Amino acid sequence: MKIYLGSRDYRPEGYLTVDIDPAHGPDIVADVTDLRQIASDSVQEVCASHILEHLPWPMAFKALSEWARVLEPGGRLRLAVPDLALLGAMIADGRNAWTAAALVFGVGRLENPLEAHQFGYTEPMLRDMLRALGFGDFAWWKHDVHDASNGWMPVESNGKVAISLNLEGRKLRQPAVAPAGLLDALLADRMAPFDQVYAAVVARDASLQGALPEDDSRLTQQLHMDLIEARMRILHLEDELQRKADAAR
Repeated sequence: MKIYLGSRDYRPEGYLTVDIDPAHGPDIVADVTDLRQIASDSVQEVCASHILEHLPWPMAFKALSEWARVLEPGGRLRLAVPDLALLGAMIADGRNAWTAAALVFGVGRLENPLEAHQFGYTEPMLRDMLRALGFGDFAWWKHDVHDASNGWMPVESNGKVAISLNLEGRKLRQPAVAPAGLLDALLADRMAPFDQVYAAVVARDASLQGALPEDDSRLTQQLHMDLIEARMRILHLEDELQRKADAAR
């Protein structure tokens, strides 16, 4: 089984469609953050084309963890979001800044509040979250559905630039850190970088010390720094206790 999330009026061949609005006639009416109608490890592919940016942070991570849950081992997740790094660079350089800003924020909200963009992502941000959920084997993807994953934006000199960040990953393992607990930590510190929150969760639980993927150097480095800081705090407390003990003699 393959599922296509936030389908609206799209009907990709070979996919079951999922949408929160029954007016679109999807195969499954559901919120993409809660796919309880779909069994765990039962889906070959999840396609989420320009869905994630419509969810407030960190509920977007909750959605990703739910998509990971329903995927079978080796299953494929296909994500597409506005390329925040590209659009931000275009705005900074003044290259069609109005259109780029409109794509960042989602000006379709005027007719439909659900069209508003709640957050934005770069490729490293997506990879950090997906690695934490057990994904790897990342690649670029494209399909024949004429949805926003095939979006282009006109630029000067009659040119155009692809504005969709399309990232595919495979579910290689179950998450080492419980997604629900990680979501709680993200909710508690919404401004913190994801990798720092993840590393802090791991650092608090000795049983998770091997939870970071070996190839994830940034997360590994953050965990290493957190552990060093924790050890320094312990040494400081031990010194304080010793000083007080000496003074009491």
